[in-house]
Amino acid sequence: MENLIENGTFISQVERPNSSLPAVIVIGGGISGLAAARRLHDASFKVILLESRDRLGGRIHTDHSFGYPVDLGASWLHGVCNENPLAPLIRGLGLKLYRTSGDNSVLYDHDLESYTLFDKEGHKIPQQMVIEVGDAFKRILDETEKVRDEHTDDMSVLQAIWIVLDRHPELRQEGLAYEVLQWYICRMEAWFAADADMISLKSWDQASGLLDFLHLF
Repeated sequence: MENLIENGTFISQVERPNSSLPAVIVIGGGISGLAAARRLHDASFKVILLESRDRLGGRIHTDHSFGYPVDLGASWLHGVCNENPLAPLIRGLGLKLYRTSGDNSVLYDHDLESYTLFDKEGHKIPQQMVIEVGDAFKRILDETEKVRDEHTDDMSVLQAIWIVLDRHPELRQEGLAYEVLQWYICRMEAWFAADADMISLKSWDQASGLLDFLHLF
């Protein structure tokens, strides 16, 4: 080691072989960790990736234990244009994409265009009920904006929904209609990948995909 003086400041310089590469440890083998490891590797870093599980991918995982694939995490790619950073990656890997829509959906509880829902016994839910509860849910979300304006501290969307229902009993649902309302809340949770009691009231409608979500109702 030799000490150099530059502008009155001591600088320590350790001589290392020119062939040595900087090393980086990446913790977590989810998509972010894998992407970081790839970028570092491409930038000539020596990378060590640490993952506690016996597999890579994090929340992106497909279970084949039933004899057919079931996605336990991410399964939809929202937008296949280059604005979605996953799109060019998927194209580069040659993975096959399947388009989903209300016309060819095999999941009836996702077919919002026809409002086709079924209960656990396979009985069809009256279409008019699904539409009316959807309108009520949209009104509930509109009312949560007032709750947000009234509180400086943040709260969950679920807390705000309960406040709205206390103020507006006419928006409450009972029996089968209550189950339909829960389905709409589940749709919201699926969109934001979080339970309603974990979604921020102050920022839930600031997402770039908000218009796509609201288009569901």
